[in-house]
Amino acid sequence: MKRIIWSATIAVLIFALTACQPRPSRWVDVENRTGETVSVKWLGDTIYSRQLSPGGSVRIPVVSGGCLRNGAEDMIVAETTSGRRFTFGPPACKGGKWTLPAG
Repeated sequence: MKRIIWSATIAVLIFALTACQPRPSRWVDVENRTGETVSVKWLGDTIYSRQLSPGGSVRIPVVSGGCLRNGAEDMIVAETTSGRRFTFGPPACKGGKWTLPAG
């Protein structure tokens, strides 16, 4: 009996975790062509931040049910190690692809 309950609990947890993930259309794909490492984050969000190496790419999740992420404005910001700053949005909630320019 315990084995059945344990198996059911694991199945429910797996379902819940996959259901909470943003749908593929709710991502922003970021590609770094700047030649520098960049820090990518939602504007105003001090918790979420990703480091992206030169030539690298990353998927940034967009929260379902709205465009705001933890109270951050609806804009994604990328800053290079040399201090250049790029912005994506508003609205960033529609998703899409963002390529940081070379140079």
